[in-house]
Amino acid sequence: MRRSYGSLPVAMMVAVMLSACGMGGHGTGGVGLPKGVESIGLINSYTMIRQDFENGRIMRARSRALAMPQDHRDYDRVQAYLRQTIEPARRRVFTHYLQMARKLEAEGSWSEAMWAYDQATAVTVKPELMEAQRDAMELKMRQLRLNRLIEHRRELDKALLSDARYYRPPHGLAMDDEPYSRLHEQYEDRLDERASLAIREARRYLHKGLPEIAYVEIESYLRLQPDASGGKQLREEILAAMPAGLVIPAPGNHEARVSAGGGRPASDQPVTEEEIQAALKAGALLRAKELAHAFRRNGGANASQLVAQIDKRIEAKAAALFTSGSNEFRQEHLDRAIAFWREAVELNPDVAEYVESLRRARQLQDRLRLLRDQPGTVAREPDGLESEISGGESAPGRK
Repeated sequence: MRRSYGSLPVAMMVAVMLSACGMGGHGTGGVGLPKGVESIGLINSYTMIRQDFENGRIMRARSRALAMPQDHRDYDRVQAYLRQTIEPARRRVFTHYLQMARKLEAEGSWSEAMWAYDQATAVTVKPELMEAQRDAMELKMRQLRLNRLIEHRRELDKALLSDARYYRPPHGLAMDDEPYSRLHEQYEDRLDERASLAIREARRYLHKGLPEIAYVEIESYLRLQPDASGGKQLREEILAAMPAGLVIPAPGNHEARVSAGGGRPASDQPVTEEEIQAALKAGALLRAKELAHAFRRNGGANASQLVAQIDKRIEAKAAALFTSGSNEFRQEHLDRAIAFWREAVELNPDVAEYVESLRRARQLQDRLRLLRDQPGTVAREPDGLESEISGGESAPGRK
């Protein structure tokens, strides 16, 4: 039996998925309506406002209701709908995401907490408090990323630079011993290539608005090319662009390294092609990929071709799962669409379309569930936020 999500037709569900923010703007404006459209009775009619609300566009429905002239034929009915249905639902959604954000923040899940604060921001008429919390989560996330990446880069560079001693001819050989000289030249070339890549990446990340990651790269560059004046100048530009509150860890003062875990085979563990084929036969594509990489690190025959073949199978499988999810979504089977898209993202998380479709579908599922709560229930915004954020919104409208 086909599962339907209320009275939502497919076209409307797709509209919700494809809308830029899903909830519209904040407060009484910012909903993306053309200038002067508030005065058009058709757009602001009770039917259109209700349709917006039932498709998850809470703030657009609210904004249209508040913009309706008092002499409009639907004014009284719309204001009653605003007080009795739209506002209680908006507060339920706000409370849900605020509580989620605080829980995730307490757990140290900065990225997810940032997303939840974004959702809370979308359904409050005074978003500045939620935006400040969201920005705080982003800063924690960026600091964590910086700490781990700069620690790892410093350790890698240290190990690489320490290898220089292996290319000095030992006692008993001529100082210009040809094999050692050639190996030393190759070693220096690799250092130069690594430095060139680091400064290119530093410029790239600075341009993309991630100066802290640019700093990881430029620090590495100057470690390999300490006398480069251009690198020193770029470092000053990066430091000037660093966000307030972001701290560069001092060398040797890093957090403890966290084990990668996940059962990934170490490079010194023998992996056979038979193990890889067994994983493929069982449909464990990601496990097969891990084994194939270990096989290649250990010099397995035709390992690169095997890795490429597995990558193609993973891409094809992920694409098929995404297509199945899209078909389920068009038939309004939201739960099944999410299941297919989640698996597609697990297989191929680098495809932005897969990630965004899953994110929007989960958001839609969550909001539709919240909107179907008891309409007459008014959820109070916790910890005094009702008065701080609402600013008198408990009685919207004009009489």
